[in-house]
Amino acid sequence: MNPVSLALYDSYAAGLYHPLKPNLYLFLMQRMRSVSFILLAILFVCFSPVVVKSPAHAQVQAQQGPLAADTPPDSLQSSNAVLSDPFLENASDEDEAYRNSLVPVPAIAYTPETSLMLGIVAFRQFKPAAAGPETRASQFFGTGIYTLNRQLILEAGTTFILPGERWIHDVYGGYNFFPAQYFPPGFDAPEADERTVEYRRLFFRGDFVRNIGNGWFTGPAVNFERLQSVRVTETDEGEPQPLWSRGNPENNTVAGLGWALRKDTRNSIMTPLQGHYLELTAVLHPAIAGSKGFGSLYLDARRYWKPAALPGTLVAAQFSGMFTAGDVPFQAMPPFGGESINRGYYLGRFNDHNVAQLQLELRQPIWWRFGAVAFASTGEVWNRFTDFSLSNPKYAGGAGFRFDLNPRDSLNVRIDYGFGPHGSGLYITLGEAF
Repeated sequence: MNPVSLALYDSYAAGLYHPLKPNLYLFLMQRMRSVSFILLAILFVCFSPVVVKSPAHAQVQAQQGPLAADTPPDSLQSSNAVLSDPFLENASDEDEAYRNSLVPVPAIAYTPETSLMLGIVAFRQFKPAAAGPETRASQFFGTGIYTLNRQLILEAGTTFILPGERWIHDVYGGYNFFPAQYFPPGFDAPEADERTVEYRRLFFRGDFVRNIGNGWFTGPAVNFERLQSVRVTETDEGEPQPLWSRGNPENNTVAGLGWALRKDTRNSIMTPLQGHYLELTAVLHPAIAGSKGFGSLYLDARRYWKPAALPGTLVAAQFSGMFTAGDVPFQAMPPFGGESINRGYYLGRFNDHNVAQLQLELRQPIWWRFGAVAFASTGEVWNRFTDFSLSNPKYAGGAGFRFDLNPRDSLNVRIDYGFGPHGSGLYITLGEAF
């Protein structure tokens, strides 16, 4: 699980993967399409992180000079050597020069479905006590949103990296009572079949992986999700509209246990500049106690490099896929698009039992803390592997800007505009797309 994609969306609701990234704009937009007003109060410079110094920070700075405190502790340091020894016997006791940071983002929005909404997203970068410079920063986010229609969103998640990176715990959970947009499964689902579905949702997801050496991590993955009070809000002359031939919304419980395997040599979790990332996670959801029975496999491969032909430019590439089999509930159908890949497609505009997506992004510093990106992507969804076809692949592209809120341990405000033949979207969030 990679928190770079750390966001508030139901991507891969089967629970294998939930990038932890506070993405309030997308979170609201994916749940209601008719937003008539939204204001995200992100003050780029004035709203820079609240810095919390470690108790020894002032003493260390006085003894070592200003350069020691001003040098990013791990933003330019490759983790290849760090991850080679799972026990890290030579790790330093504590990275006293590292500064924890906190970024709160308030928001106001209004839609006919929800009335006035008030919310806040808080994001924290930190290192636990005794973590040295070889340990990458951990992240935590919390979200609270309330509407005048008594709808509620409470969510929190963390990527907690223990000192020496002996273990990495990715945990995400919460409670929602909120309208969401869903489309029927299929690679050619018509837009007219979109439905607004409301439900009460309680969920928890977690990966707990151990460093086994040479950048490899492995450990158990768990997933629980319970949906109740599911109803379609649109009506036709007082009656709910007819739904789809398969994948219809209904109350359900999902409980699964699986295993995750990763190779991670990135220098940073939130803003990687070099290295690669590979994840393979399989989860089995048995049909017990009224729960849905299905299996799922998640694959994520990424690489980051700076080609000599493009001075100063970072190239990032990603392939991701989710493959399922069995009685997959509607909210766990692997979705296409969203804020992290194939930007411009509403998350889940196309969904089915299987999805594969590919993207390439160029990231270029401009001036001071500002940067720019350009990206292109493609992919497809399908039901059975015998139905898979590349005759009409979906594609998207776009560009965006970046502003680094925390140069000591880079944390970018990301503003992207993506577009494709089936729509477009503006995305405002924290952290890179991948």
